[in-house]
Amino acid sequence: MRKPFKLIILGSDDNAYGISRSYYDKYGEKPLLLCGRRLPPTEHSKILEIKLIKDFDIESICIKEIVSLGKLLKEKYEKLVLIPCSDWYMQVCTKHKSELENIYENKFNDYNLLKSFITKDKFYELCEKYNLKYPNTIICKLNERTSIHNKIKFKYPIILKPNNSNSSEYLHAEFSGKKKVFLLKNEEELKETINNINTSIYKDNLIIQEFIEGDDTNNVVINCYSNSKGKVVAASLGRAILEEYHPTVLGNYAAIISVPGYNKIFNNIIKFLESIKYKGFSNFDLKYDIKRKEYYLFEINYRQGRSSFFVNAGGISLAELFIDDLIYKKNPSRIKYMDTKVLWLNIPEYIVKKYVKNEEVNKEVKELINNKKVVHTLKYKNDLNIKRKMIIDKIYISKVKQYKDYFIEK
Repeated sequence: MRKPFKLIILGSDDNAYGISRSYYDKYGEKPLLLCGRRLPPTEHSKILEIKLIKDFDIESICIKEIVSLGKLLKEKYEKLVLIPCSDWYMQVCTKHKSELENIYENKFNDYNLLKSFITKDKFYELCEKYNLKYPNTIICKLNERTSIHNKIKFKYPIILKPNNSNSSEYLHAEFSGKKKVFLLKNEEELKETINNINTSIYKDNLIIQEFIEGDDTNNVVINCYSNSKGKVVAASLGRAILEEYHPTVLGNYAAIISVPGYNKIFNNIIKFLESIKYKGFSNFDLKYDIKRKEYYLFEINYRQGRSSFFVNAGGISLAELFIDDLIYKKNPSRIKYMDTKVLWLNIPEYIVKKYVKNEEVNKEVKELINNKKVVHTLKYKNDLNIKRKMIIDKIYISKVKQYKDYFIEK
């Protein structure tokens, strides 16, 4: 007799481990991870299985393996669910949705929909259409790079970033001072950075934006889950109080305080998602402008992010969302919100205490730590053997040095 269902995860990073942990904690079953190489977050884990596949980063091989493995697994399991944990994996799955939906229970978005917000310039066009506020922005085309400084009307410092920092073109671009996001103090820094980028293979648009004043404690992140009918069934808000600062992960969240319950900031996001008939996990990065008293939207991630485990810690099981939807076909009448306030960390507590300067937030952090309401994605009590603990300790020690070397006062 076949077992009811099996979860297959694409990737082996923090995101993949967070989904694995949520799944194992809820259902007591190990998911199967498919990847080209095993990354430290999933090393020596006892809550998951991994299959390493040569050249899995080549689209034709990736989809062939996912399809063939799915057919084999269908002999043992009645239903299969596939969870991509990177932009690239999601793009591949979406492009090949007709093949995958014959084997897996997923209902992927149409690729044309994905392309409408896969780059920041396209996403800002949607923001205009759906009345979503975003920072003053200039789209810099390749032939405008050397003269774009003449078009900037907002004051420095400014933000410069690639149209899609996760694109293959930017990931493989090599140039001096490369980062995911640049905070530039003056015109000279802008010219120098653009000149450096021009030495690389990156030819796509650059995004230039006004800097929304305030430190990291003004950041917020919204995570939603839209079911296979395009209805938002869960929405979560986190106050992202500290970002990562190493150039390769600059802008990723390192510390988040979950905000339980409903917030009016959800309204436009939910309306937007349901209007475009979006399906699956989504995650939005915003920042609060203390002068204009408005939230400004930076981007949408068309999957759950590596920090999304704060949702799980805040009372909404990530795994239960997609299993209820794709396996049990549940269609709840009400949106689910988090019910627990916790401090989610991807860094040692010491770093938060040292680098967060907002006194109000610091007080909140201390209370949560004292009340033991702290959750680390990678520190799972049911998966802390000696070898794994050594790897996590090594990751966290490296974070201390990264902040010492790269932290920037905003």
